[in-house]
Amino acid sequence: MALRGIIFDKDGTILDYYSVWAPVFRSSIDTVLEQVGRSGDQLLRRKLLHLLGIGDSGVFPKGLVFSSNSTLMLLRMWLFAKRWKISFRKLLKAFKEGFTGSRELLKTTLPEARPTGDVHKLFSRLKKCGYVLALVTGDTSESTSMCLEHLDIHSYFDFISTYDDQYRKKPSPQSLQAFCRKFSLDPSEVAVVGDALVDMKYGKRGKAGYRIAVLTGSGDYKRLARHAHVVYANLHELLEDSRLFPAESADSAEFTI
Repeated sequence: MALRGIIFDKDGTILDYYSVWAPVFRSSIDTVLEQVGRSGDQLLRRKLLHLLGIGDSGVFPKGLVFSSNSTLMLLRMWLFAKRWKISFRKLLKAFKEGFTGSRELLKTTLPEARPTGDVHKLFSRLKKCGYVLALVTGDTSESTSMCLEHLDIHSYFDFISTYDDQYRKKPSPQSLQAFCRKFSLDPSEVAVVGDALVDMKYGKRGKAGYRIAVLTGSGDYKRLARHAHVVYANLHELLEDSRLFPAESADSAEFTI
């Protein structure tokens, strides 16, 4: 069945994850250290960032920020607290408070944020082909709007779902189903594009017809390849996808003959 709608993730898919969130997490971790009574502990600081998935020059695919299993996340945090002799209760509270306030820090990091490809070229071409475009992200509506305004791409999206709306979060397919209902789409007519395993599980549970993974977020090729129909280095490579642009591919083939 031909594709008619496409759902994009935001961080790590449209925006380079590391350039956006690494500075935010580094600042927030200092607050966490203070609240657990370990201010200035640089080794613990690096280990906490590693736990989250943030390194000195890139991400760690198995970091907590790329996980969708809340039970496993809590277990890993508990084990970490036990190993480093930190109160788990204080650590959990510090994380919640630190990263709730981190949205303000985003305003200062956004000028350095990089898109993962020529997003205007891709989205304008998709719209010209008649696609209905959606953005589904685990980020809040406030910071999502900030990011979309920064890239000047808000107008391309016909449907936006964020952390603070009524739908259950990925990998639950509720937002995918709502997108399909709103625009009279069958899930098999929808492509899902994302950088993390949770995006691929979201597409699979929602019975999306095409699952596209990009390596500009978690970079976890092995796990992504097991759940995606195709894996690309970045968003820009979608411009060459023959399933997204079948008519143009057919015209090109006919001309070659």
